[in-house]
Parts: sequence; C-alpha cells; structure tokens
Amino acid sequence: MTNEHLTPSGGVVAQCSDEETCAVVSCAVCLKEIPADSIKLADAQDYVQHFCGLDCLEMWQKQAALCSRPAG
Repeated sequence: MTNEHLTPSGGVVAQCSDEETCAVVSCAVCLKEIPADSIKLADAQDYVQHFCGLDCLEMWQKQAALCSRPAG
C-alpha cells in the first residue's frame, strides 16, 4: 500500500519525512499568496510544486505568463 500525498484536486505531491511541515496547500491559496512575478525564482517554483502539486504549478505558470504579457 502506498501512502501518497495528494492535493485537494488529487495531484501527487512529493513524499515528506516531517508530516507537520509538509501539509498540502490548496491551489487557490498558492495562486493567491505566491506572486506570479516570482515565477523566475527556483525556490518559488519548488514551493508551488511541492506544497501545491504539479497541477497547480502548471496553473501558476500560466497565470505568470498572462501577467507578463505587455498590455495592448
């Protein structure tokens, strides 16, 4: 039996040895609290991937791409 950590939407999150510090954060919280302009920071991408899941990382990257487009 595997004990995978899942995001609220069912995405797999990397295993963590310290359960209390590895709580999964909902994607809505990640998208709201982690600024899209931090997309270039490896630490921010790693955080979103680990604590919010791969599906959320993809949405966050798309949000960042939309925010970086020039207006007009």
